[in-house]
Amino acid sequence: MYYSLVLSVLYILYMLLPQFLCECEFPEFLQSTGDEPSWFVTYQNNKEVSIKVKQSKMYLRECKMKGYRTCQNFERKCAVSYGGNRYLVREYMTDLNSVEKDNPYRCIQFLYHSRSVIQVRISRFYSENTSETLCNDAHLMLDQYPMVSREHAVNVNECPAIGGYDFKLFRYGEKVPLCDDIFLPLRIESDCTWHEGIKLYFRRRNCSTIFVGRQVETEPVELQCVASWQYMHYTFAMVKWRGSTDFWCIRVTYKDNKIDEMYVYFSGICPSDYKQYERMLILRHFKTHYVTGICADQNMKCSYQHCSTYVRDNCKLSCALCEPEMEERPCSLPTPYHGYWNSLQDPTTSTLVIENQTLTQGSIKWECVESQTKSSFRNRRVMKLKFDDGCYPRYKCIEVENPTNSILRIKTGKELFWPIDSIEEVCEDRYFTYEPQVIETTGIARTSGPWVYFVKNSPEYTNCNLPWYIPKAAFFEMYDNKNRLSNQGCLINGNDGPGHLLHLYYTYENMNKQWSIYERKPYYCIASIKFIGENDVLITKNAVEKTYMCWTFMQDSYRNYVYIFSAKDCGNGTNKQLIYYSAQKALVWLVLSRNSTNCDFISNKSTTNDDALSNLTENNMGSSRAYRPGLWDVLFVILSVLLLCFV
Repeated sequence: MYYSLVLSVLYILYMLLPQFLCECEFPEFLQSTGDEPSWFVTYQNNKEVSIKVKQSKMYLRECKMKGYRTCQNFERKCAVSYGGNRYLVREYMTDLNSVEKDNPYRCIQFLYHSRSVIQVRISRFYSENTSETLCNDAHLMLDQYPMVSREHAVNVNECPAIGGYDFKLFRYGEKVPLCDDIFLPLRIESDCTWHEGIKLYFRRRNCSTIFVGRQVETEPVELQCVASWQYMHYTFAMVKWRGSTDFWCIRVTYKDNKIDEMYVYFSGICPSDYKQYERMLILRHFKTHYVTGICADQNMKCSYQHCSTYVRDNCKLSCALCEPEMEERPCSLPTPYHGYWNSLQDPTTSTLVIENQTLTQGSIKWECVESQTKSSFRNRRVMKLKFDDGCYPRYKCIEVENPTNSILRIKTGKELFWPIDSIEEVCEDRYFTYEPQVIETTGIARTSGPWVYFVKNSPEYTNCNLPWYIPKAAFFEMYDNKNRLSNQGCLINGNDGPGHLLHLYYTYENMNKQWSIYERKPYYCIASIKFIGENDVLITKNAVEKTYMCWTFMQDSYRNYVYIFSAKDCGNGTNKQLIYYSAQKALVWLVLSRNSTNCDFISNKSTTNDDALSNLTENNMGSSRAYRPGLWDVLFVILSVLLLCFV
């Protein structure tokens, strides 16, 4: 009773003291996680401001970026919070050589656009008083340069337009379009799939240079949308090109619910007027060109032209260059693949639904297609993704294997964008070529990209069928992925028990120097896979936690080894590739002793704790006592809260 009362008092003090004793704090989404600035604003007038926010204080450093670099530092301290992310702040100059000034008040409102982008409305003048009227809308002016967090710019958001369009590109004030071509118009595809970003096709190298400011070897130019918001009758977005550290602002207007104009401001300003700004381009005359198959023309004007050499390259349908046997038609996926499958990479969210002619993953439905000249690839199928919003079709090849009734594994080739030359081209080996990362350039070279494993909703158990060199009962030492000894015990494989069940017994020597069990972990086998050239892969499931794991095996002249991975890593290569490339990703690895008698005492009737997979590498032999707070603990918490308020 005493301790319940103490804990209740502690909780109430913790919740109420900051409200009475602490100053107001800036919103959580603004807080910096480290000691370095986390927000940046780059202005056109040769000025960059870096910002760090810690609880109730905002530290700003304002520098001139060109010419003689000068900087000044100042600080904003949160004084009063008025709700709606409006804060009355007091400003201090913090430079040692700055002239002493009064410390006036300003009002700032923070407009949250995304984890990466925040805009501010700030009062137009300073005040010596703390009146709430300073935070009225009449006194607040929008800063057209958003604050950007480079740290969180990896978080993608929706883009301001969805679909595919041909367009014309203009400089401000000019009526003649840039890089205009009758048969290969400039093209934009935006968020064709969820949060995919923007792809820009300029067709010729010098045209992409006009847009991004330097030569680009490959197309498309891909933009990532890190924020999108509405202001007045515009839709804005902050975007980032992968080839630059800069952030650009896009402003989109619509007419009759269709995209009308897109202004791109490369300086990062997001204005709501039609003035000319430094480095800007305008996209206009958007047209939707629908494509249904590989034989379509690249432009609607093809049917009005004579088939000269240049025209023929882009007008297959109008120039009769697509033979009937090349045209695509529906195909079927094998019956054993049909059904609902969960990805072992993320079983809770990634579901695969395979029907006779379609493969659906998430909200995206791919259709199986083929030509009259059927592919010679036995386990490969061409899948097509169609759109009804003007985005061009996409094609990819999937290689599917069904090693057991409960397991499907899929390897995906490179995704190709229309136009393509033929259906058969999609499944060529060159699109399955795997390019290893720098850390993977030693050891065994992979021949192709990784597999993704899928499991049925209600998998069937199967015989574990471990390699011949793994005994029925083997003593092991367990190491974590940092090569630290974490446990020892016995791996029991069968031993007159069910063939679909494995056990890890964690053991210790008792006071009588005899081996005893302190924990038992059972694993149910749902797939024992033996591919030619890949050795053995075992996939197990824990019935209670519904957690999957992947086991691989290896031996040398002295020991046998077992590597246990999270199931999401199961498809990262063959058995040896997993071990050589991904050993650091292993949850644990076991070194098995040969001809050991330490496991002879274990019977199949052991009935200790059945806590499989929980704390896999944690030694649970130690005991613990419940913590009980005393008077000094109460005083310590109170003093901590007070100190937090006044720091």
